[in-house]
Amino acid sequence: MSLEETEPLVEPTTRGSPEDWKRSLEKVVPCCVVLKVTQTRAFDTEAAGSAYATGFIVDKQRGLILTNRHVVTPGPIVAEAIFLNREELPVVPLYYDPIHDFGFLRFDPSRLQFMEVSEVPLAPEGATVGLDIRVVGNDSGEKVSILAGTLARLDRDAPVYGRKGYNDFNTFYLQAASGTKGGSSGSPVIDCQGRAVGLNAGGKNKAASAYYLPLERVVRALKLIQASKDACDKPGVWPAPVIPRGDLQTTFVFKGFDEVRRLGLQQETERRVRNSKTAPGPEGAQHSTGMLVVDSVVPGCACDGVIEAGDVLVELNGQVVTHFLALEELLDDAAQDRMGGGSGKVQLLLERGGKPIRAEVDVTDLHTVTPNCFLELAGGAVHALSYQQARNNRAVVGQVYVAEPGYMLGRANVPKCAIITGLNGKPTPDLITFATVLRTLPHGARAPLEYLTFGERHRRKNAILHVDRQWYGPPVYWTRDYALGTWHPTTDYPPGAPPPPEPSIKPLAASTAEPISTEARLANGHATGTADASPAPMDTEQVAAANGGGGAAAASTSGREGSTPAAGTDSGAGDMQSDDLDELLRCCLVLVDVDIPLVALSDGVHSRSFAGNGLVVYAGERVGLVLVDRNTVAVGPCDVNLSFGAHPAEISGRVRFLHPLHNFALVSYDPAALPPEARAKVRAAELLPYPPLKRGEAMRLVGLTKHLRVMQRTSTVTNATAALTIPSAEVPRFRAVHEEVIKLDQDFGATFSGCLTDNRGRVRGLWCSYSEQVEKEEREWCAGLHAAVFYPWVEQLARQLDQDAPAPPPTACVLDAELEAVLLSKAAQFGLPGEWVSRLDQLDPERRQVLRVRSCVAQSHASKVLRSGDMLLAMSGRPVTCFQDVERLISEASAAAATAGAAGTGPAAEPTEAGTVDEPASKRPRVDAASEGAAAAAAPADGSGRPTMHLTIYRSGAVQDVEVVLGQEDGMGTGRLVHWCGAQLQAPHRGVRELGFLPEGAAGVYISRWHHGSPAHRYGLYALHWIQQVNGVDTPDLDSFLAAVANIGDGQFVRLKVCHLETTQPKVLTLKLDLHYWPTWELRLDPGTCSWRRLQHGKLGTAKQAAA
Repeated sequence: MSLEETEPLVEPTTRGSPEDWKRSLEKVVPCCVVLKVTQTRAFDTEAAGSAYATGFIVDKQRGLILTNRHVVTPGPIVAEAIFLNREELPVVPLYYDPIHDFGFLRFDPSRLQFMEVSEVPLAPEGATVGLDIRVVGNDSGEKVSILAGTLARLDRDAPVYGRKGYNDFNTFYLQAASGTKGGSSGSPVIDCQGRAVGLNAGGKNKAASAYYLPLERVVRALKLIQASKDACDKPGVWPAPVIPRGDLQTTFVFKGFDEVRRLGLQQETERRVRNSKTAPGPEGAQHSTGMLVVDSVVPGCACDGVIEAGDVLVELNGQVVTHFLALEELLDDAAQDRMGGGSGKVQLLLERGGKPIRAEVDVTDLHTVTPNCFLELAGGAVHALSYQQARNNRAVVGQVYVAEPGYMLGRANVPKCAIITGLNGKPTPDLITFATVLRTLPHGARAPLEYLTFGERHRRKNAILHVDRQWYGPPVYWTRDYALGTWHPTTDYPPGAPPPPEPSIKPLAASTAEPISTEARLANGHATGTADASPAPMDTEQVAAANGGGGAAAASTSGREGSTPAAGTDSGAGDMQSDDLDELLRCCLVLVDVDIPLVALSDGVHSRSFAGNGLVVYAGERVGLVLVDRNTVAVGPCDVNLSFGAHPAEISGRVRFLHPLHNFALVSYDPAALPPEARAKVRAAELLPYPPLKRGEAMRLVGLTKHLRVMQRTSTVTNATAALTIPSAEVPRFRAVHEEVIKLDQDFGATFSGCLTDNRGRVRGLWCSYSEQVEKEEREWCAGLHAAVFYPWVEQLARQLDQDAPAPPPTACVLDAELEAVLLSKAAQFGLPGEWVSRLDQLDPERRQVLRVRSCVAQSHASKVLRSGDMLLAMSGRPVTCFQDVERLISEASAAAATAGAAGTGPAAEPTEAGTVDEPASKRPRVDAASEGAAAAAAPADGSGRPTMHLTIYRSGAVQDVEVVLGQEDGMGTGRLVHWCGAQLQAPHRGVRELGFLPEGAAGVYISRWHHGSPAHRYGLYALHWIQQVNGVDTPDLDSFLAAVANIGDGQFVRLKVCHLETTQPKVLTLKLDLHYWPTWELRLDPGTCSWRRLQHGKLGTAKQAAA
């Protein structure tokens, strides 16, 4: 701990000889230990984390180690002590002082096998000005560091480290210029005789001054602990230490007589105090040079209204008190008297402005205002406001204090260190009241929450609390066990309270509305037949034929800019006025807010919350669908909140589909959760996927602001075929590939998403938000996504969900290689034959490009067949020049293979190129049933059942034909997250595999993140690693990993072979399991409902569903 200030220098007056110091250090150094302390949960003034510190043995027989309070911490910790010979033993917290910066840890001396230790005697009386001292400890991470100094002051004010953290008070500190830094907290400050005269506690950031705690109160506590252990007749059993500690909940400061006199101290009182020997010294009691003055009083305590700031303390229980030691002795005696059944009161004599004031006040037991329990709430922690924080912020002790917001409170924007004053319309003055009200709320409930922050304490703030028991399970109540030094959890809090009610949504009445067909609910007039297992995004002829000319245009199968729109599409007939268009689209637009729990940040997602515009594309009786970009809905495990523009209503949504390559996702919602007025107003947008947009075409860019107001402007398409190439991020994540986007001359800025419509309100594209990493900084921008890309997926998913049956998300058939567009002129310089340059130029005179392999997905069949730099010329004998061509042919092949597999038929004859491959895109014929059979011939399924594709490529000066097996990507991405020792494990997602590397051997257990205060944090098991082996056993997937760790008990060490993504260098780590604070559990996707379940793992590795 450190702070900023300057201090005077004092020359040393006493020194020991080098021989004296050598003998002393030989005794002291083996008594010092390095402490590895992990705070497993945020609590009071301390955050979850892991750090190194120092301690020293003060009782070798009982195994007692003295260190700082801010090392022991008031919250749950796991710690080990490393001795001089590098033996490591677990230590448990035994006691920490409620105010002063010292605490004790204990270890079992019988477990120390290879060295004998001594103990450092405590000699608080040895501290004198000018004393030559040494600080022995783990300074700046060094295992043994010895720093020299000279005591300059014995009466320094307690250092102040900040308003939000721990601060010592009501004591003097020692000061010397020893220059101690981080890691030396808890080091002994010794004299030349090897005695500890102080305890190193803190220092300044930019100077050599260090601050040491005097040891008088430490000696008292140590004697009481030793006596309580000796009184216990059970060997090996430690009783909970009983150390009476009393306080007035008042902060005193020491001021010299010159300052006290200005406060109005009477001359007679000053004379009487000066004549009293009340200040302790090396040679006994001495005359004091000042008095104790009240600095602050905690509101709501026994002294509030009795004692005021500026009061001068003269006597306590008839005894003149001018030193903190005398004050604490009397208050501790009063606390002990209360424990024995006495009154626990003290008599005070104060002077206020020269007037004497006598008062009798109750002494507070400090242990009652120091919390020993907390409620773990969705990854956060709330508990009673401690005396420390109440003093820091001048607040009443015992209020509901937010030590860590976690997911639920963080989603409501409740910050750390806030005070919760009400929940669901009921005041919450204490923790048990808050927990009682919370238990009455079902999962998914939305309750008003009232809180305040100390920075704006005079203004109450309001938020909506989204009750969640899905991601983290029910709230857990932790209680400290002072005897064992650990914390015990329970979900039965308040004890015996009834379980939370089950969430329920009333179903719609049968008479609410007439049944409407799926085609009608799509509201775009495209009534098509049964959707294929993998829809063909560019199969436009079938769509156009079903339109019957009703406002939709026919288009070619390639969807290029050269396509000719049907008659009437650009005539302007039926155009709407701006206000009418606003009202029409308001009923289709939705604000989408996404929050991702910390335990579900999968697939390298770069933020915990997102917001953007969505578009209602299906409004059925059972379900509705909202289209949104993947920079808003990035992963499947998340909470989606939908705010409808049609009516002031908010409901939850559920992710139903995430396209693995393109920047769009589909979210479902339950219409029964909407008010009747909202259901009547909400309508599905009319999608117009064909003809594709052309350069120079006028469009309306429409979206909702955060205030649910429609914004629109008329823009012109400047480029309708801009090929994207988004670089990989430092942490791999989803990025759109094989995507051509729409660019406009004017938009609403880099982050405003929405949709593109014509003058009749028909949606031509989704205005998406994109994100990329530029020099390690996030940059967002917007572009349009053609409606033809997402329309088939909307149609297929709508049909699935409209049936009263589980509907797993559709899978996408993909080419496991990333392609990029290269100009034909550049391709010719790379050696592409002239006949192919001319052929592709004639086929697509607009783009004039060829597709080149940029990379391949690791360990895919494509990675064995294709190489970076290969130019893709044709697929199944048909030339391709753009991403739409590739996806159309893959979709046809996938559908044909699925049809052939279902019918049990074999492949047909190879198709010919005559009349199909060399015609311009705008003149290519529709792919009918016969040609689909031909496509199936070009795409037989391999042994795994996946279709294959015949490719024509240019490589190394030659045109070659290769056969590649197509990949299958799940429509929900990662569907399983295992949490083990604070590390989040999953299968490597596509963003990782797209980098082209997976380690040899086992590569199915990938660490996507870790949690502070966990064993993973403590032992360096960080993200972007694969776990390949556990104790020499291969772990190729999550199931094998769980089986390998199933029989490893709590507190045992495990050996892990890992491989880092960036360095690809294998290494071996050791990790100590902590199943008490970090049990093994997982989140698993139910594909039928696209809902997530939390599963708790038992000792044998079998998954059990946790109680909700």
